[in-house]
Amino acid sequence: MVSHAAYPTPVWLSDDHLRVFIVARDSDNRGSVGWVDLDPQDPTQVVAVSETPALRPGPTGTFYDRGISIGSIHRRPDGALWMYFLGWNKSADVPFRNSIGLAIDRSGRGDRFEPAFEGPLIDRSRHDPFTLSYPYTSPPQATGCRWHMLYGTSRGGGLDERQMQHALSEAWSSDGIDWSPTGRDVIPLEEGEYGLSRPWIFDALGARQVVFAIRRAQYTIGWSSWDPDAGIWHRQSRDLLGPGAKWDGEATCYPAVTHLVGRILLFYNGNGYGRTGFGVAEWTGR
Repeated sequence: MVSHAAYPTPVWLSDDHLRVFIVARDSDNRGSVGWVDLDPQDPTQVVAVSETPALRPGPTGTFYDRGISIGSIHRRPDGALWMYFLGWNKSADVPFRNSIGLAIDRSGRGDRFEPAFEGPLIDRSRHDPFTLSYPYTSPPQATGCRWHMLYGTSRGGGLDERQMQHALSEAWSSDGIDWSPTGRDVIPLEEGEYGLSRPWIFDALGARQVVFAIRRAQYTIGWSSWDPDAGIWHRQSRDLLGPGAKWDGEATCYPAVTHLVGRILLFYNGNGYGRTGFGVAEWTGR
């Protein structure tokens, strides 16, 4: 925990136990997963911080040997916690390459995760030829339904991030392990944007909503709503939460949402991709 508290990911371990998983970087700039417990009566108050990592980077040569970034975490019917994460590798001609993996805490206590496989679930392919980013995975809501994943994918390469044209795509699965990417941009870029990332789906206003980070001159947080009749996401805002005061005065990014007694809380990072920590805002819809 040399720096950062990035990709805040709220999980209710019980009705009165709110844990926010984070990624902190070591002296070699590699991300490991830790956690912060918050007071559910006042989620601005920290009551405990992990003393050891819940998930560390992998052995040399694995897809996550240079660090981990959290996408989303879900509790399964058997009580286990499934963490979908982004693994980082170094590359010779570009600064990094990424793949999507799965780690599991079978105890359900949220203290220690183990990779389900040494290899990734989704890697570069004909659908995603350049690089991938943070997945949000939705388990099936009923027997016979499929898993759904939103994740970032680049449509261009090169060293200039403006050339990457990083939009949000989707994949489907029958078991949460074997995935079929569609290669389709379900939330495309709009004018002046060159990156969308870290989507988070939640229910509000009687419909499915998704928040995500938008990369322009500054990071902001955007919002789209699902239209079941048209089968598309409608963009509602490019600045659901824009830069604020000091710690988030230059950027807001990497949102995640949880419900708390009739309230909707949005956790997010500020300046420096989480270097200044994470904060919480209350989502009020329209």
